[in-house]
Amino acid sequence: MVLGTDRLPVTMSRKPIKSRATSSKAPASFTSFGPSPFGAFSTASRGTDLSYLAEPPDLSSISDANIVVSLKNLRKKDATTKAKALEELVTYVQAHPHEQDGGTEEAVLEAWVQLYPRVSIDNSRRVRELSHILQFELMKSARKRTERHIPKIVGSWLAGTFDRDRAVSRAATEGLSSFLTTPEKVVLFWRRCQPQILEYASDAIKETVETLSDERSTSTDDAEAKYYRVLGSSLALVLNLLQRLDRPDLEKCMDNYDQFFEQDKVWASVTTDDAVVRRLSCQLLSVCIEKRPDRIEADLARLSKVLVAEGLKCSQAGSAAEYINVLTELTARHPTVWTSDYRGKKSSASRLKGFLEKGSQGSTSRFWISLNRLLDVLPAEILPNELDGALSFLKSMRLGLTNREEPRNNAVDGWSTYLNTTRRFINIVKSSEERVKIAQENVFPLTAHYLYPTPETSTWASGTQQLVLMRTYTSTATSPFEDVVEATRSEWYQWKENFKIRVRNSLPEASKEHEKSQKSVADEGHRWFTLTGLISEAHEKTLETDRPIPNIPSLYSLELVQDILQQLETRKWKPFGAAAAVESAFKQSPRLFAQPSEGASEILGFLVSLLSRNGAEFFQSPAAAFIFSSINLLGQIPEQQQEYEKIWNANITTLLEHVEAPGALPALTTLISTNHGGVLAQQIRRLQGELIKRCLMCALRPTDLMWDLFNAVLTFDALTDTAATRLMKGLENHITNSAGQPNQGVIKGLRLIAEKKPDLLLQDEVTHMSLMTNLLSLSERFDATSDLATLKALMDTPSKSSSRLLGLVQRGISNADPGSLTINTLVQQAMQAHGSIDSSATSEYRKEQLGHLIPDTAVWRDELASFLQATPDPSLALTSALGGAYFLPTSSSTPPNPSVRRDRDGCSIPGRMAMYTTKLVSAGFQFDELPLPKRVEIVTNLSLTVELATDQLTVMSEDMIWSSFSSEAILSDAEDLISSARKTIIGMAEDADGWRDGAGTDKSGLMHGVIRTLVDEARSLTPAGLYCARAISELLQALTESHGFPSSGEQWLVNLDILKNGSATALPVVAVLTGLGETVSASRAVSNFCNRLVSDIAGASLGQEKSLIALVLLNTCMRVYDTGELPVANNRLVFAVKQITSWLESPEELDYRFAAEACRCLQRLLPSIKDVYGSYWERTINFCIYLWTKPIDQPLHYRLPETHASLRLIMTLQSLEDPNDDLDDILRSSEEERSAALVELLKLPREKETQPLEIVDSIICRQIEKISLDHVKDLSELYGLVASNSRPIQTAAFTILHKALPAAQEALSLDVLLEKKDAQLPDELLSLLLDAPTLDTYPDDLLTLFPTPIRSYLLSWYLVFDSFKAAAFKVRSDYTENLKSASCAGPLMEFTFDVLGHSAAHPLNLDRANFTESQITEYDIKLAEAESEERNMQWLLIHLYYLVLKYVPSLFKAWYAESRSKQTKIAVVGWMTKYFSPIIIAEALKDVSKWSETQEPPAEDEKEMMVKVSSAAREVIASYEIDEQQASISIRIPQDYPLEGVSVTGINRVAVNERMWQSWIMSTQGVITFSGGSIIDGLTAFRRNIVGAMKGQTECAICYSIIGTDKKMPDKRCQTCKNLFHRICLYKWFQSSNQNTCPLCRNPIDYLGADTKGRRGV
Repeated sequence: MVLGTDRLPVTMSRKPIKSRATSSKAPASFTSFGPSPFGAFSTASRGTDLSYLAEPPDLSSISDANIVVSLKNLRKKDATTKAKALEELVTYVQAHPHEQDGGTEEAVLEAWVQLYPRVSIDNSRRVRELSHILQFELMKSARKRTERHIPKIVGSWLAGTFDRDRAVSRAATEGLSSFLTTPEKVVLFWRRCQPQILEYASDAIKETVETLSDERSTSTDDAEAKYYRVLGSSLALVLNLLQRLDRPDLEKCMDNYDQFFEQDKVWASVTTDDAVVRRLSCQLLSVCIEKRPDRIEADLARLSKVLVAEGLKCSQAGSAAEYINVLTELTARHPTVWTSDYRGKKSSASRLKGFLEKGSQGSTSRFWISLNRLLDVLPAEILPNELDGALSFLKSMRLGLTNREEPRNNAVDGWSTYLNTTRRFINIVKSSEERVKIAQENVFPLTAHYLYPTPETSTWASGTQQLVLMRTYTSTATSPFEDVVEATRSEWYQWKENFKIRVRNSLPEASKEHEKSQKSVADEGHRWFTLTGLISEAHEKTLETDRPIPNIPSLYSLELVQDILQQLETRKWKPFGAAAAVESAFKQSPRLFAQPSEGASEILGFLVSLLSRNGAEFFQSPAAAFIFSSINLLGQIPEQQQEYEKIWNANITTLLEHVEAPGALPALTTLISTNHGGVLAQQIRRLQGELIKRCLMCALRPTDLMWDLFNAVLTFDALTDTAATRLMKGLENHITNSAGQPNQGVIKGLRLIAEKKPDLLLQDEVTHMSLMTNLLSLSERFDATSDLATLKALMDTPSKSSSRLLGLVQRGISNADPGSLTINTLVQQAMQAHGSIDSSATSEYRKEQLGHLIPDTAVWRDELASFLQATPDPSLALTSALGGAYFLPTSSSTPPNPSVRRDRDGCSIPGRMAMYTTKLVSAGFQFDELPLPKRVEIVTNLSLTVELATDQLTVMSEDMIWSSFSSEAILSDAEDLISSARKTIIGMAEDADGWRDGAGTDKSGLMHGVIRTLVDEARSLTPAGLYCARAISELLQALTESHGFPSSGEQWLVNLDILKNGSATALPVVAVLTGLGETVSASRAVSNFCNRLVSDIAGASLGQEKSLIALVLLNTCMRVYDTGELPVANNRLVFAVKQITSWLESPEELDYRFAAEACRCLQRLLPSIKDVYGSYWERTINFCIYLWTKPIDQPLHYRLPETHASLRLIMTLQSLEDPNDDLDDILRSSEEERSAALVELLKLPREKETQPLEIVDSIICRQIEKISLDHVKDLSELYGLVASNSRPIQTAAFTILHKALPAAQEALSLDVLLEKKDAQLPDELLSLLLDAPTLDTYPDDLLTLFPTPIRSYLLSWYLVFDSFKAAAFKVRSDYTENLKSASCAGPLMEFTFDVLGHSAAHPLNLDRANFTESQITEYDIKLAEAESEERNMQWLLIHLYYLVLKYVPSLFKAWYAESRSKQTKIAVVGWMTKYFSPIIIAEALKDVSKWSETQEPPAEDEKEMMVKVSSAAREVIASYEIDEQQASISIRIPQDYPLEGVSVTGINRVAVNERMWQSWIMSTQGVITFSGGSIIDGLTAFRRNIVGAMKGQTECAICYSIIGTDKKMPDKRCQTCKNLFHRICLYKWFQSSNQNTCPLCRNPIDYLGADTKGRRGV
C-alpha cells in the first residue's frame, strides 16, 4: 500500500463539494506529526461494530436537525439515499471550517465515529468513497479534537486504502497522506496504531456474510462482495503491519497477533471463491514464514490441511502464482506438510496431480517458475519413483500446459518446467528401458511435432518456440545416461528417414495437390534446418565449456541434403519444395558446411558440376532459383570462400554457354546479386560483355526480368569501370528513339545509374554537358515524367562519390515506383552507412550525415497532405477512441492528388517512410543524435501515418497509405507497421515522465514538443486536424499508462486553454480527454467543463454545427466518468435530456451524425436520471426503432454509427437496475416491435466485411438471441439470411430458426394430421441445399478457413434436421420424401466424406482429433466459433452425419448403395460402426425405454404392453398379455445399424394362427424400416395389431378364457344363445356329457363346420 500519492479523489457529487486539492492546509497537529500526538490512545479501544445489527449512535446532542436527518439516512438501505446524505454532510463540514468556531461540533464527530466503520464497507462504491472524503473533511475541520477519535476509526480508514475500487482507495489514501507526508511518518503512524489496527482486523475476520448483511434486503452477490471486502481488508491490514514494522515493534503486540492467527479463516482464505482474498492470504503466509517462523511451525497441521489438502483441489484462478509461490516457501522450510502433517483423504501426490492439470489458471509465467522450485524442494517420497506414476504425473502437467485457457506467454517457462520434471524422473527411475520410455513419450514428441506437425500431435503445439526446442534437445542429448543419449540419436535418425520418405513421396507436377505437397516439404525443411542451425550454434558456443552440447543432428542433416539433391536430380529438378529445403540448409544452418566433413565435401562437389551435368533444362526448373540462392548463401560462410568461388565460376561458365535459354536470365541475376558475386563478375570478361548487352536490351525492350538484372548489376557493382562506361555511352546514344521522342526505358536506366553510380555520369565534362543538353531539350518538348525529372535533378545537383550510399538511401525512401528498393534493403544500406560515419567527427558533421539516413520530413508531410484531405469514413466513429469527432471535419477545398506514387506493393511514400523509420529504430539506429525539432517532425509524421494506416485497415479501404490489401503479405506489412510504430512510441513514452513541461529527460522534451505541435495542428476542423487529434490521444494514453496523471497536471490542462465549446478547440479537447481517460475524473476543470456542456446542450438547436460539436464534446467528457456518476446536478441532466429527446419527435430530421451522437449522449445521461419519470423514455426507444427500420437511402457505412449507438443505448436501458415504471412499461410494450426491427437490421445489404460492421453485427447477433419466438411471425424471410456473406448475420438468422423450427413443427404436425395433407419443407430452406459445395471448388488452404458459403450450406442442413426433431411420423416421412425427390442428401454425403478424408481412405480419427461423444451428438455454434475454423467445420460435418443416421437413414443407405467408390464405402462403414452406430443404437434403446415408461394407461378393455430393453444384447422384447399368456416378439439391432436394418422375430404366438402372426411380424419390421428406423413406431404397430385382433372377443363359456389350449380364440358359436366356445373345449364337453348340446341353453349344436361336413359328405 502506498499512502503517499499525487492523485486527486474522484468527486462526483451533485452538491458543490469543495475539492481537497483546493482546500487550505491540512490540520496543524497532523502536519507536525511526531511522538506525542498519538500517545494518548496507544491502548484505547476501537469500540466499533461492522455488523448491520450494531447499535445506532445517539444523535440527541446534535444541534442541527438537518444533520440529524442526514446521519439517520446513513443507516437506510438505499445506496442513493446514503450517498446523498454523505454529500450533504460533506457540504455541512466544508461550511464549518476550523477557523469558524473551531469547526464541526463534537456531537457530530461522536456520531460519525460510530457510523464510519459500517458506512465505509457499503456495497455502493460512491458511498464508500464519500465516507472517506467526509472523514478527511472532518479531520480538517475539527483538527486537534479528532485525535482522540483516531483509534476508533483508524482500522476503517486504513482498510479503505486497500479497497479494490481505485476511486475509493484514492480517497482514503489522499486523506491519510495529507498529514502523513513522509515515509517515516507513515511507519510511525502504523507503529503507534498497531494495537487498534490488530483489534479491528481480528474483529473483522470474525464477521460472516450473515452478520455483515441483512439477507432480507441484500442479494447473495452483494452480501458476498461485502464479506470478501471486509475479509480482504482484515488480511491486508495485518500483512502491512508485518511488512512495515520491525521485529521489536511486532513483539509488543504478540498476543494480539496470536489472537488473530488463531482464527481458522486466516489460512482458510486460501480456498475462498475470491481471488483477491486468496492472494492476500498467500502473501500474508509468505511474510509470516519469514517474520513469524515459530507461529508457522506450530500451525503446520492446519496449514497442511488448508494449503495441500484443500488448496490444491480448489480453483486458484487469479491467485495461482501467489499460491504456488507460498507453497514452495512453506515446503522448503517445512517439507512435512506433504508427509507427516498431511491428513487428507487422497494422497498429497494425487492432489498435486489434479492441481497441475488445471495449468496456471490464468496466472503469469511466474507460476511455472515457482512450480519448478516447488518440485525441487518436494520430499522425495511425494514424486513417483516408478514408470507408470512418472508417466501419469507428466501427463497431468501436459494437460495443464496445453489447456485452452493457458496463456501463450507462459509456454517457454511452462515447458521448461515440464522438461526439468522429465529430467528428474529420468534420474529417478531405475532401468534403462524406463528412462528411454520417459524420453520417448514425454520429450521427443515436442521435437517431432515441430518438425512435422500433425493433428494427432497437436497437443504438443504450444511447445514449438525455439527456446523450448533447444531445452527439449539438451534435456536428453546432454543426459548423463548413455542410453538416453543413444535414444536421442535414434530418434533423430528416424526423423531424418521419415523426412526423406516424405520428400520422395511428394506429389508430381501432374497432381492437383502438387503445390501444396511441395510447400509442405519446404516448410518442413525450413523447420528442420532452423532447429539444427540453433543446435549447431549452441554446440560451437559450448565446445570449450565443461558441459558441451553435442551436435547429434549435424551428420543426419548433411545426409538429408545429399539425399534431397539426388532426388532432385532424379526428378528433373521439379520438386521445388525439396530445393527450398536445401536453401533452408544453407540459410538457417550454415555451420553445417563451415567445418570440413565428408558429407559437406560431397554436397559442394555436387554444386560444382551442377550445370555441366544438367544443362539448360535446369534453368527452367522450379528448383533453379532455390539452388542458385543456396550458392549465394554459401558465399556468406567465411570458411568456404574458396569453394564458393570455385562453384560460382563453374556455374557462370556453363551459364554463359546457355545464356539464351529460357530461365538463364533470372539465374544470372541471382548469381551476381551479392557483393562477392559482383566482385567475381568483374573478373570474367565474357560476362562483362553479356551484362552490357543485356542491360542495353533492357533499356530498349524492357521487361521485368531484365530490369531485375539491370538493378542487380548496378546495386552489386558487377561491371568494371570500363564496362560501366560502355553501358552509359550506349544508353546516352539511345536517349531518344527514331521519332525524336524520349526513350523511357533508357531514361529509367540512366536514372538508376545516376542514383547508384553517379560518378559515371560525371566522369568528364563532355558526358555531363551532353546529357544535360539532351535532358533540357526533352523537358522543353515533352511533359516531364517522374524518371526524367528525377534524372535532371540528379544531374543538376550531383552527389559526391563519398556520399553515394547516403544519397541512395535518401532517394530510395523519398520516391516510390514499381522498381523501388524494398524497405528491408534500404534499412540494411542505411545501417551500413550509419556504421561508416566517423565517430570521431564533429557533432555537426555527424548530424548532417545522419540527416541523410532519415526520411525527408518535408517530403513526408507533402505526401501525407493528399491523404489528409479526404473526409474519413464515418463508420470509424465506432472503433476510434475519438468517437463522434469523425463527424466534425469538413473536406478541404483542394482536390486530392490522383497520382500518388506507390511501390510494387501499392505502398505510398508516407507508408514506406513510416515502415523505414520503425525498422530503423528496431535495427538500433539512435535518433537521439538528431536535432530535437527534426525528431519532433519524425514522430509527428510517423504518428499521423500510423493513424491513417490503422483506419484503412479497419474499413479495408483503397487508395490510402496502401492502394489495397489485396494479399496477405501487404496486410501483414500494414499490421507490422502499426504494431511496431506503437511499440516505438510507447518506448519513447516510458522515459518521458516530464512530458507536460518538457523537463527532465531528452524523451520528455520530445514528447512535449510532439504534443504541442499536434495540439496546434488539431485546432482546425479538417481531416488533418482529426488525425492530429488521434495521434495526441494515442500518445497521451501511452504516457498516462507509464506515468499516470498527477494532481499537478491540472495546471497543464488549464494552460492548454482548450476546455471550451467551439470549433477551434473541439478536436484538441476530444484528443486530450480520450487520451487521459479516467485519470482526469477528479479534475475540477474537467468537471466544470462537463457542467457547461450539459447547460449548452439544454439550449442547443437541431441541425446547427455548434450543436453537433457540443454533443461530441459532451459525449467525450462523459466517458471520463463511470456510468451514472456524472458530476452534474440532476436538474441540469433532466433539462439536457428533454432537449435532446425533443428532437426525436421528428426523427427524419436528424442526419446520421446527430442521430448517432444523440443516442450516445442519452446512453450516458439516462442512467443518471433513471428514477425520473417522463415521456423521454418512450421517445428514446421509439427513435431507436425508427433508426433500425427506416428506408435505405444511403450507403451502409453512414448507417453504422447510428445503428451501433442506438443498439448500445437500448442495451443500456435494458440493463438498468430498478428502472422506473415509465421505462419498464415502454420496454415491455415495445418488445415485439423491437424484435421485428432487429430482424430488419439483419436484412441491411452488406457489401464488404469491415471491423465496424463486424462490431455492429455481433451486437445484433447477441440481441437476436434474446428475442422471444412469439415475436417472430414469418420465418420464411430469415432463411435467405442464413446464406449471408456475413458470419454474424448467418449466426443470428440461424439462432432464431434453430429455436423456432422445433416449436413450429409441433403445430405443423397437428395441422397435417387434421387436414390430411402432405407436409413440405420450406422452399426457401430447400433452395439453400441445392448449391452444394464440392472439394474441387475450394482449394485446401481456403477450405481450412471454413468459407461462409460452406458454413451457410451446412447450417441449412442443421435447420432441416431441426424440422425433424419435433415432427410427427407422418411429417418426417414427408420431409424425407422432399429431400429424396430433390436429391439433396447425396451431395452432402460426398462433401462430408471428401473433407473428412474417407474418399482418400484416411478418415478422420475422432479419438486423436479429440471429438467426444457429446460433440458428435451436439453442435454448439458459440463453442464452435472459439475453435479453429477447420475444426469448426469438421465438428459440424460430424454432427450432421450423426443427424443423417438418426433421422434419414434411408437416404444414407440409398447414397451408400449408389456410391461407386469401394474405397469410400469401406472407410465409411468402418468409421460409422466404430464411432456412430454405438451412439445411434444406445439412443434408440434409450428412446424405447423412455417411451415404455411414459405410455398412457391402457383403456378398460386393453392391456399394457410390456417392453424389456437389453443394451448389452442390443435387443428389445415386447410382450402383450392375452388371457394370462404373453404374445411376445424380439427386435434385434445389428452392430452396423442403421446401415443394416433391425430384425424382428416372434418369441411366443398367442391368439392367432401362424399366418396372421407372421403377417404381424413383417408389418412391424416394415414400419421400422420405412419410418426412418423408429423402433417405437414398430412397437406401436405391433400393439395396434394385437388390440385390433382382440376387439370384440369374449371368453369361452366353458373354460372362461379367451385363449384356448391350442392358443386360439373362441370360434364356435351356438346359433340359439349366440355364445362362443373354443372348438377344443366344445369337443371335450361333448365327450364328457355324451350329447351334442350347448352347455348353456341345452339346444343341439353343430360341432362340425360346413367345410368338414362337405368333406365328409354329411
